[in-house]
Formats: sequence, C-alpha cells, structure tokens
Amino acid sequence: MERRVAMMGVVTVVVLLFASARVQAGAGAVCKTTSAVVDMHVGADGSDCLASSDGTGSAKASAKTGGSAETFVTTGGKSNAVATGNGSAEAESESGGKSTAHATTSGSAFVDADNGGAATATATGSGSAEATAFGKCVATSKASSSATADADCTTSGGFVHSTATNGGTAIGTDTATPTCSPGGGTAKVRSSGGNCG
Repeated sequence: MERRVAMMGVVTVVVLLFASARVQAGAGAVCKTTSAVVDMHVGADGSDCLASSDGTGSAKASAKTGGSAETFVTTGGKSNAVATGNGSAEAESESGGKSTAHATTSGSAFVDADNGGAATATATGSGSAEATAFGKCVATSKASSSATADADCTTSGGFVHSTATNGGTAIGTDTATPTCSPGGGTAKVRSSGGNCG
C-alpha cells in the first residue's frame, strides 16, 4: 500500500511538471525539435504550437496572440510555421522537403513538401493559402483579405506561384492550365503549367 501511495505521488509530480512545462510565460508559444520527440506549448495569450520530428530533420513552430502553429517532419525534412492574430499555420515535410507556413489575422496557411520540394504559403486577413511540392519543384501561395490561393507542383524543375487578394481565387499546378477568378479582388498564377491573371 505504501509503495502504491508513493508511486501515485511520483505520477502526480510528473503530470504537474509536464503541464507546467506546456504553458510558457510571456506572450506566445515557441516549439522546436530535431530529435524524435513532440514539443508542445501553450502561450499565456491563448496561442499554441506543436513541433514533431522523427529525428532526421528540423521542425519549428511559433505562435502569438491566439495563433496556432504546427510542424511535422519525417525522413530529413525541414519545416517552419508561424501564426499570429488567431491565424492557423501548418507545415509538413518529408524526404528532404522544405516547407514554410505563415498565417496572421485569422488567415489559414498549409504547406507540404516532399522529395526535395520547396513549398511556402502566406495567409493574412482571413485568407486561405495552400502550397504543396511533391518533387524537386517550387510552390508558393499568398492569400489576403478572404482570398484563396493554391499552388501545387509535382514535376522536377516545375514551379507554381499563386497570389490572390480581396476575395479572389487563384489555383495553379505545374501540369495543367491555372484558374484565376478575381471577383472583387485580384488573382494571379505564374507557373510552368501556364499563367493567368
């Protein structure tokens, strides 16, 4: 019985230490790892971050003022996610891919890079930006003021750069004709698959 009570005390201390480590002092939350661990933190301002790696690459995530940032890395990838102002940013990378996601003022940014690809997404003002690079290619997307921008590449040497503002929609790939719907804003795609806007 005494042993059980002692073990319960140890478990309680460990749980309390873990919980206190998750809540960071100051304005925001910063997570980073290069080892096979998951680093999670919650900021005093309501922001949160998560950085996960299998130990073969670097994962970094930071959030402020209610933002949420997450990064996931496997097989030699490198990811960075930054979120502020209630924005949501997620960056994933595998097999030597490099991904960067930035989101602010309720924007949403998602990126995924694989097999040596590079992907970057930036979202502001409730915009939605997504970029994927599955191969040795480059994809970037920028969306602001409730706009949507998607950029996806798969072919070696391919590229896609999509930009949209003020409710516009820009969707591009490196293998097909892009789509630009400016609406009341702007939409532009420049890619090895074609241009619009």
